[in-house]
Amino acid sequence: MAVTHSVIELNDTTPVAVSVTGNHAGRDITIQNLSGSLNVYLGGQNVTTSNFGYRLAPNSAWSVELKREDVVYAVSDSVSSVAVFELGLESFN
Repeated sequence: MAVTHSVIELNDTTPVAVSVTGNHAGRDITIQNLSGSLNVYLGGQNVTTSNFGYRLAPNSAWSVELKREDVVYAVSDSVSSVAVFELGLESFN
């Protein structure tokens, strides 16, 4: 199992991929909004602050299990950061 963690900077205009693809059956991912006052918006490649799948409130976290081909993107109300923790599940050899 591979464990990765990172802090990713976001802005309010360009969606940023906050999950990675890899050689595994899937992975657990937790995204933590590090801002105490700004929302983070999660979704697909075209996520915006007004068109999103999930709004992550300040100082909140969201966890999900993803298939290997799934990618989560994020934007924020303004420049802010998220902490991302990923745990790879079954690996393919």
